[in-house]
Amino acid sequence: MEADVYILAINDSAISEVAHQLDINKGMLVHTAGSVSMEALPAKLRRGVLYPLQSLSGSIPEKIREIPLCVEASSEEDYQLLEKLAYCISDRVERINSEERRQLHLAAVFANNFSNHMFCLASEICKDHGVPFDLLRPLIRESCNKIMKLTPHEVQTGPARRGDQETIDEHLEMLKESRLQKIYSTLSESIQTTYGKEL
Repeated sequence: MEADVYILAINDSAISEVAHQLDINKGMLVHTAGSVSMEALPAKLRRGVLYPLQSLSGSIPEKIREIPLCVEASSEEDYQLLEKLAYCISDRVERINSEERRQLHLAAVFANNFSNHMFCLASEICKDHGVPFDLLRPLIRESCNKIMKLTPHEVQTGPARRGDQETIDEHLEMLKESRLQKIYSTLSESIQTTYGKEL
């Protein structure tokens, strides 16, 4: 049985090894990784990438058609084949080459993984001091809603953004015995560097 497209959806580190073990005579082999080049697939094959720009953690997202699918192929014919497949899944399909995809994946780690880790740290602070984390949920929701309409640069707030060194120092003192102090300090310095001329 032959397929038009074979999708290799496995751990990034296993893509090249597994791809070179496959016996594919016809059809196109694609992987779904954000940080792996298309070149990891055997050069003798028609190859490509079908990268869903979404954090997938077991369950299928409710609004799957809103998830961007980034495609890469080695010929126009294969681009069209992948795009046809991708549009069956999503309303947003973009041609993105390997280097652009690597940069996009890096940006996604900042936007998604690191921001979620900040929520985890905030939750720890709340738990350690008997404060309900639920009180922060409207704030988190509003922050996410704002960047759907404005640029992240425009919506930044907080003591570092407004140059409130007194509050920053107070927070650092509160965190003096905590691993969070370095994180707080590094992020505050980054914000101050970004907005330095605007403070």
